[in-house]
Amino acid sequence: MTKKKDKKLKKKLKQGKGKLKPADIVSDDSAIQTLTQKIQKLKAELEERDDVIGRLQKRLKKAESKSGKKGKKEKKPKGKGGAARLLRAQQSTRIGVIQKEAWKQHGFLRNRYEYYMEDGRDKETARALADQDLRDAFGDEAGYTKLELEDILS
Repeated sequence: MTKKKDKKLKKKLKQGKGKLKPADIVSDDSAIQTLTQKIQKLKAELEERDDVIGRLQKRLKKAESKSGKKGKKEKKPKGKGGAARLLRAQQSTRIGVIQKEAWKQHGFLRNRYEYYMEDGRDKETARALADQDLRDAFGDEAGYTKLELEDILS
């Protein structure tokens, strides 16, 4: 049978038709044995690499846990006024966010009021409708009383 395969292989090579398959190339036992050895060698290398990866991951976890403890100690405020300094820093960012939200709500209220005024509504009705739109868009806590609306939208 190997002679027939060799003849077919030679014909394919001469004619240039079709591609050679691995089964065509590996025809004798020695080639099969060398391929088996290569596979075993590569599997062994993979196992070694997996072991190395595992060891490196353990070292990384240890290093992160050690640096995490040091980082927490360094982040704590030192000396007097540390808590006050931290509170002031938080308040300044909160105040900025609150002011931004207030300006956004005020702009929305003003736009809705102007819309209703252009629509031909009287001031009292336009204020009430604008306030209702504000409450719908931003929640009930964003609304105003009649006196506040009169001061804001006068």
